[in-house]
Amino acid sequence: MTSVSIKCQKCRFELASSESSSILDCHEKQIQNTARVTYSCNDNVMENNWYLSSSNLPEWINSSVEEENWQKGKLSCPNCNLRVGSFDFVGGMKCPCKKYVLPQIHLVKSKVDIYFR
Repeated sequence: MTSVSIKCQKCRFELASSESSSILDCHEKQIQNTARVTYSCNDNVMENNWYLSSSNLPEWINSSVEEENWQKGKLSCPNCNLRVGSFDFVGGMKCPCKKYVLPQIHLVKSKVDIYFR
């Protein structure tokens, strides 16, 4: 199985990895390889983000979420403070196919780099 790592684009700090958390697409399918990343919904919101499962979060994200009482907030790299994503446990947004609610935590693709090992 391929290991996935997401790093801050500015400082290369590892923000998340498939070893410590689940990296998901908009339909909550686990990402294992970029060749397998396909979307059944055509929407910029999904194509611009990597999603994380709310179970088994990296410690820095867990701290940010708990600080905001599992409501809404922004995620900044703990190393360089670049805004890399956000979370929203208040309003559930559905993908265009209306079958799935988008995962609550996301990292913006233009702010991070993804590596497959």
